[in-house]
Amino acid sequence: MKIMMGVLIAGSGLVLSGCNKALAPTFQAVGVREIEQGHERSVIEFSIEATNPNKEPIPLRQVHYAVELDGIEVFLGVRSPEITLHMYSSHTFTLPAVLPIESINRSGEVSYSLVGTVQYIPPGRLSEVLFDAELKVPKAVLELSGTINMGSGGASSDE
Repeated sequence: MKIMMGVLIAGSGLVLSGCNKALAPTFQAVGVREIEQGHERSVIEFSIEATNPNKEPIPLRQVHYAVELDGIEVFLGVRSPEITLHMYSSHTFTLPAVLPIESINRSGEVSYSLVGTVQYIPPGRLSEVLFDAELKVPKAVLELSGTINMGSGGASSDE
């Protein structure tokens, strides 16, 4: 009986890990802009290019992220990019951040970092089932940084 249990546990581990050798998607910042400004807050939008290095599509599901300005965390968010990356392609999506007005230097550049994870479904028939059952939820790292020029509404990215 113990041998049978060991075989079942080992077998289920192989099924759950699968034979999938898909690479995780990669991300880079392509723009940052202020899209709304109020008396107490400012809304910044980060444009992010996601790239699929695989020969099969990868749906992106959920992004958990934090935004820091000059090393101080000012926003936490969870969003769905609502995209599927087609084989060997890139696609741009946006992530908003609502920032308290006191955290922004209105007269110049502010360094930012956006750090988080992106949940995705790797290629394969079993992957979506395992993802939906929360048995295998792969995450790709999202780490972007750059500067936001609050005086002109423009921005640049270092990564």
